[in-house]
Amino acid sequence: MAETIVAQPLGTKYLLDAAALGRIRGILRDGGLVVYPTDTVYGLAADPFQPAAVARVFEVKRRPRDQPISMAVADVPDLFQFGEPTPIAEAFCAKNLPGPYTVVLRARSHAPPAVLSNDRRIALRVPAHPIPRLLAKAYGPITGTSANRHGSTSPVTCADARDELGEGVDLYVDGGPTPLGGESTIVDLSGERAKILRQGVLPTGA
Repeated sequence: MAETIVAQPLGTKYLLDAAALGRIRGILRDGGLVVYPTDTVYGLAADPFQPAAVARVFEVKRRPRDQPISMAVADVPDLFQFGEPTPIAEAFCAKNLPGPYTVVLRARSHAPPAVLSNDRRIALRVPAHPIPRLLAKAYGPITGTSANRHGSTSPVTCADARDELGEGVDLYVDGGPTPLGGESTIVDLSGERAKILRQGVLPTGA
C-alpha cells in the first residue's frame, strides 16, 4: 500500500520535518511519484527532468500525451529560469505570485522537454502553500499537475487523491484540505497580452 506522510500543523500551515523531506526527495530522485497539497488542489509530483517519471504521471492520470503538464517552482525568479521573461509576464508574476495561477510562457532552451507543449511553451506555478515550495526548493522543480485521473474532479483532500490514483503513486503527503478548494486559473503570458485559458479560483481576499 502506498505510504502516507501526515504533514505537521503549524498554526494554519502544514510543514514537513527533515525525515519526511528526505523520504520524498529519495522517491523523486528514483523516478517515483508523490501526491502533495497546494493552495488550490492536490498535485502530483515527479522529477520533470526524468522523462520516464513524467511518463508515469501521464500513465497514472490516463492523460493524453498531447496535453502537457505544469511544473511547480519555489519562487517567482525561478519561473524565468525556464520560461522567457516578457514585460507583461514579469509584471503579472510580481503582482500575483505566489498564488492560484498557472502561467504559460515560451520555454527557454534548458526547460525540461518532457513537460513542454508541441510549440515549446511551458506551464509554471508558484503555489501559495509552504509544502510544494519547500519541495521545489529542497529538490528542484516538480511536476504540478493535479492528482486525479484525466477528466475527473480535482482532489481537494488527500483522501480524494487516494481515491483517484490509489496504488499508482509511491507516497501521499496529507496536508489537510486545500485552502482554496479549486483549480488554478491558467493565464497565457507568452504573447503581447495576457489571455485566460481557464478560469479557476481566486486568491483569498480578491
